[in-house]
Amino acid sequence: MKLECSIIKDLLPLYVEQLASEASCRAIEEHLKECEECRTAYLNMKTPELHIQYDRTPAESLKKYVTKKKWRLGIKVAAATAAVVFLIVFIRLALIGSLVGFLALDSMNARVYEDTDVNHYLRYMGNGAQEEYADKWGMDESIFPKEISEEMNVTDYKMVYYNPWDAQYLSYLVVEYQEEEYQAEEKRLKSYASTEYAGYYGAEGFAESYELLAMEADPYYGFVYALKAEGRKIIYVELIFCNYFMDLEYDEIIPKEYLPVGFDATENNFYRKRQLGKEFH
Repeated sequence: MKLECSIIKDLLPLYVEQLASEASCRAIEEHLKECEECRTAYLNMKTPELHIQYDRTPAESLKKYVTKKKWRLGIKVAAATAAVVFLIVFIRLALIGSLVGFLALDSMNARVYEDTDVNHYLRYMGNGAQEEYADKWGMDESIFPKEISEEMNVTDYKMVYYNPWDAQYLSYLVVEYQEEEYQAEEKRLKSYASTEYAGYYGAEGFAESYELLAMEADPYYGFVYALKAEGRKIIYVELIFCNYFMDLEYDEIIPKEYLPVGFDATENNFYRKRQLGKEFH
């Protein structure tokens, strides 16, 4: 039976996919031997040409493809870089936070050490002082007596040590001497090469009831000095610290009348602000 071309063309897809029946296949094959048009259709259907559709010329399309790839790669690199930077910043902030927390905790745990027993004097003063009291930021303590002798009548004494992370030392010693010893000690102190102190931390002098006998002053580390009082009495004082201020309530440790007039070593003192301003200009 001879089939029309339209029917053959309808059956060709089934034939190509090998889904047609044996009878249909024989009919299609017989038709293809005689009909060139249907044979061409069959060949095109069996081996279709590859048609690539370009919205632009091939070169332009390739350029667009490469540009897109670079753009996507750039985004990936930027994202990875941002992640690394974020991680570095996070780690640094974490380390800084840990350090600040450690310092704060260390400060909170630091104990204010106080001793009022003059028999322990040599623990804190002179060449034989214990390690944490041996240097005291290089301040000269030779204004204080080398030792406490039997002839010295100590009427008051206090030593305070505090070290949150920068050591601070406050102490005072009040001694009432016998006449001969008093004259010798006054002479020793007056021969000391005293340094200028006026203006440091607002210091303007001392109360009228006291005479300054000797002074070791440093614009950063504080004061060591001796005052002459009535009744053959000499008062020795040290205020040693750093960073231009004291954490301690010094005016509750040292009697206020022993402090220099105008002395201010609190954290927000004017002298500290001025000195820090000089350092940063």
